[in-house]
Amino acid sequence: MAKFQLQAGETLIGKGPMSLYQKQGLTKKPFQGKIYVTDQRVCFYMDLSGTALMELTLGEIKGFTVGSILLATKVTIQSKVGESYPLTGFPAKKLQGWLAQLGVPKLSE
Repeated sequence: MAKFQLQAGETLIGKGPMSLYQKQGLTKKPFQGKIYVTDQRVCFYMDLSGTALMELTLGEIKGFTVGSILLATKVTIQSKVGESYPLTGFPAKKLQGWLAQLGVPKLSE
């Protein structure tokens, strides 16, 4: 089982439990896990398997948008190659602050 580990010289900015929505068939299904934001990358690891569903260096991130799913705040991280990673959960507002602190631009939806 894979587990998040800091790389040499890397500093953890924040972490917390979130859900990452990924396409399965015709719908998007939430996967429970933890978001990790460091001074070099942003990662999402599933709780059950420890699998990394997202691992982007800051240079691979185009920006992020903020919206909502039902009544929950949704933060979507956009990669420079066109992938999107919609995340919801308690630390959604903190995640916005962590990304802004690292200089990741907030994009309009």
